[in-house]
Amino acid sequence: MITLQVLLDRLKLPLFLLSLFFILATFAEHLSHGTQWARWGGINWHRVLQLLDLREENTLATWFSSLIFLTTALSLALLGWGKSPYFKLIHWEQRLFQLAALGAVILSADEVASVHETVGKWFGRVIFQFMTQFPVEDKGFFWLPLLAPILLLVFLMVMHILHRIMHHLPNSTLSIRRPIYLSLGMALFLLPAVFLLEILEVKIAYAAEPNILTCFEETCEILGMYSLFYGSLLIAKQYQL
Repeated sequence: MITLQVLLDRLKLPLFLLSLFFILATFAEHLSHGTQWARWGGINWHRVLQLLDLREENTLATWFSSLIFLTTALSLALLGWGKSPYFKLIHWEQRLFQLAALGAVILSADEVASVHETVGKWFGRVIFQFMTQFPVEDKGFFWLPLLAPILLLVFLMVMHILHRIMHHLPNSTLSIRRPIYLSLGMALFLLPAVFLLEILEVKIAYAAEPNILTCFEETCEILGMYSLFYGSLLIAKQYQL
């Protein structure tokens, strides 16, 4: 019988390769905007690239992005609900991993439904009613002050616990710890960068030309979530969860 840990372990390489594929397709779509080679052999290749563009809604890329969040949720679930003689968490730490796993599931659904943008538009209209100096916008960027601090706080708390339990890995060597530290370090750098890039995008949201910052934002999001998934999975494997 294949366990959840074994299943995720088998998925880690395909997910990484697909992440690179969709990231490259996203940049290719941006660079091909307005070019003449977009149609070749009777096929609108620009439309094909749009289906693989992580920035677009309701596409194959959207489905894959949702899948990355879901697999991250499952790796966190191993830490939140897994049992092992070696693995001991304080009660609130276990609950935090469970909360983070459920939160990642919600974010997975949000990748498809874009709920955060809808909430951002609603919050922007509410702010404009009381503070008319704020511009009315239809991009949904007002989700940032509403939700980003909560997401960032939970993420940093999860990273703090992961760092703590790293010190108690059973039978660990430098060769075992190195990829875990590397993956968690990348997650710690890339995921907060998503919020920073989103803030920078607010200033140029109404530019006529497509903005390459969105490509880097989606890259940070995909690789950051994959890094969190991979690091959590390696820890779960070491603790035999």
